[in-house]
Amino acid sequence: MAAMNPILRLRRAFRSIGADAKQADDAAGAVDDYSYSRREADLRHAQMMAEMREHMADQTNRILLGMFVLLSIAVGVILAFVA
Repeated sequence: MAAMNPILRLRRAFRSIGADAKQADDAAGAVDDYSYSRREADLRHAQMMAEMREHMADQTNRILLGMFVLLSIAVGVILAFVA
């Protein structure tokens, strides 16, 4: 019984509070239209994680580039004083 479809459980809940079969079907259908399924939620989560990884990679590249530029400037300054 615990593995029952959530929409069927909603339909049963609507029936238990006095809705007739058509009203319960309509209400459960409306909720189903505006809610994510587990698969849709998992896909959305995977998409958000991929976007976050891409954003983090961009930031890491910028930090590394900035460090390389600063190191290059520092080496140039040191070489200017040594020469």
